[in-house]
Amino acid sequence: MTRRYLLSIVANKRIGVLPAITGAIHELGGDMQEASQTSMHGVLSMVLVADFPDRFESQVIIDHISGVARPFEAVVTVRLPNSGDDLDLRPPPPTERFFLTVHGDDTPGLIRQITSRLAAESIEIADLYASREDVGGPVMMIFELAVPEQADLAPLRGELESMGNHDGLTVELQHESLFTIKDVPHPVRLANVMRTAPLESSKH
Repeated sequence: MTRRYLLSIVANKRIGVLPAITGAIHELGGDMQEASQTSMHGVLSMVLVADFPDRFESQVIIDHISGVARPFEAVVTVRLPNSGDDLDLRPPPPTERFFLTVHGDDTPGLIRQITSRLAAESIEIADLYASREDVGGPVMMIFELAVPEQADLAPLRGELESMGNHDGLTVELQHESLFTIKDVPHPVRLANVMRTAPLESSKH
């Protein structure tokens, strides 16, 4: 019998950190189901779902992974998925994939405005990438969105894009069929985009 856990791991990003983490999971008989990883400023952040033999309590998992990944100063937290959320048995509502890009001069409260407006339309943010070209310079944000099929996007698109009406900021909402890898400044981060982009456009 197995038990499913949700793990969050933060560690120094150096060569060998992922083999250490995944090797520790393998040593415990863990079977990874999902994983998401990103890094910034020399720190790796990883969230994963894995099934472990039910003889291992969460503290055993934490201690083992932390011990193996000690050279990378790994901090590990483990919890059971919410018991009331049996997502495996509940079919997700039909959605379409869109990308919202924001580029230019940042303004205070911009992310709060955007995320609040998306939440009001029951739009899920599946992924987010944000970066600055230089300290204090223009910002680039890319939101990967799961939009309910019945959503009326015309007023939403107009409202979002109006946020970019001032000089130096562009906001654009595009269906995935119009958004290709050439639009992404950091293709490794938004790996899912690769599945929708023509092969030749991923060359650089």
